[in-house]
Amino acid sequence: MSRSPLEQLRPAASVLVWLLFAGCVSTEPRPTVQNVPKARELFPLAVGNRWSYNVAFLGARQNLTVAIVSGQGSLFVDSRNQKFMLESDGLRDEHRYLLKEPLEVGRTWTSIIDVSTSEHYKVDELGVRIDVPAGHFEDCVQIEARNPSGPNLALIADQVYCPGVGLVRVVTFQERSGNRSAPQFTQELASYKVQQ
Repeated sequence: MSRSPLEQLRPAASVLVWLLFAGCVSTEPRPTVQNVPKARELFPLAVGNRWSYNVAFLGARQNLTVAIVSGQGSLFVDSRNQKFMLESDGLRDEHRYLLKEPLEVGRTWTSIIDVSTSEHYKVDELGVRIDVPAGHFEDCVQIEARNPSGPNLALIADQVYCPGVGLVRVVTFQERSGNRSAPQFTQELASYKVQQ
């Protein structure tokens, strides 16, 4: 028995209705955990706060200690003379937002560093659990910082911030045509002292 032209179109019509419905669905990033920490919790700034890191760069190892040495209002300066500012929508240094709220998986932002350099940031993951020499931390946020450096080439820094602690790990890679190299630089928190 042959089907009428209308019956022959029914499967295609079903697909078309599904595609139209899918096109109306929001693709806005959504948090994957209920209590997403704020930037001020993920990077606690107070004079006297101190973080010590184990650093490895292309096989060479060293220790790095950073302390907040001065602060006035929402502006803080560390022992390397880097300036950090807590703003209503996130945390920034002199050149870029390090954390930009709302922190939702998939959220992106771009910072123009100079006429030839831009950095692209993305919230990769919420609710991260991580073990570093300083201990075990939960409810952390992983940020990907991407600095394009040529055709099909980028420097990637995966950063993990944990509430009440700060930056606990940074790992950098080169990415060529979507393939990541072995880590070039690793910085892991060894100890810390922060005021709540």
